[in-house]
Amino acid sequence: MVERFLAEADLPAVAAAWAREYRVLAPVREGAAVVYRVFSADMHPFLGRPPSSSAKEALLPQTENLFSYKYRKDQTDLTRTEVFLSEPVPPEPTLILGPRPCDARGRHLLDRVFLERGVIDPQYTAHRAATLFVSVACTRMENTCFCHWTGGAMDDETGSDVLLHPVTGGFVARAVTLAGEKLIASLPEASASVLEELAARKQSTPPLEPAPDLTGIAEAFLAKFEDLDFWTDQSARCLSCGVCTYLCPTCSCFNITDENSGMAGRRLRTWDTCMSALYSLEGSGHNPRPSRAHRLRNRVGHKFCYHPREFPDAAPSPSGLEFSCTGCGRCIKSCPVAVDIRSIVLDVLAAVADKAAEKTPEQPGQPEKVEAK
Repeated sequence: MVERFLAEADLPAVAAAWAREYRVLAPVREGAAVVYRVFSADMHPFLGRPPSSSAKEALLPQTENLFSYKYRKDQTDLTRTEVFLSEPVPPEPTLILGPRPCDARGRHLLDRVFLERGVIDPQYTAHRAATLFVSVACTRMENTCFCHWTGGAMDDETGSDVLLHPVTGGFVARAVTLAGEKLIASLPEASASVLEELAARKQSTPPLEPAPDLTGIAEAFLAKFEDLDFWTDQSARCLSCGVCTYLCPTCSCFNITDENSGMAGRRLRTWDTCMSALYSLEGSGHNPRPSRAHRLRNRVGHKFCYHPREFPDAAPSPSGLEFSCTGCGRCIKSCPVAVDIRSIVLDVLAAVADKAAEKTPEQPGQPEKVEAK
């Protein structure tokens, strides 16, 4: 394992060195938010708090050009029109600095969608190959974090090329991939005292509260699928603003539109959200998900039922399932009306458990219940 030391004071200079080869997206504070911006010489990246948005946009841009096209009339036969297509410019090499392990693990889950379902998405593949993640291990969990529910950890290396572990005066930089080794090759080796401090920090970190048993969540969700009263109650506060999906590191829904200008145009892919009423609206005018209840049910179902059923042999979480959720907690933290996906999941399990308890026959030997007259 390659371990180097990155001093906090050297961070701007190191980022500047990386920026000579990569487009570096670094987190900076803007008001109360921490946002990614293209690195510049006068910037000091802020790694003290998780960025407010995920790093997903580097792999799946919010808006991207799939291809451009031009029409041209055949001058010898005006009834014929020729179409000429041009591919977009390949993505430039990009380095994401400062995502947390939950964001880096989101890259693995996006791979499931765009690389492992039988059809490989060429745009995503190009972005994926051109992007490196230099992530930062967490030293504490915010009250909206629940990565350990879904198989993550504060120092999970999944999806990272380099993982930075905070220590006094800087970070221990651990290479996870060969690309990560090359990235930190010029940094000084981590001293024995620094590594001892890191080991001591891990030893003294208090254990996380045990994650709930989500083993039966997929089956429980299907059991509550038709209970629209339950989903109406769960979605009562929801505004359908979609902020939960836009900030999520694993949401992958998109729309495709053509922008025409005379005899030329381009085809665009843009993010879409299943929390929008227009998302599932059909050309006939029928909408199979007409209410917030239907749409919230779909979002929760995708994360905790459909995905684990589609990938049953994936690397397991504590519950033995892979969820399409990394537990980053942004959907909870940024929801303007405090809809909490954790509470919904637990309510699904509790409702099904209560229903099962009602149907359980009384054990032999118990006194017969007598109704009062």
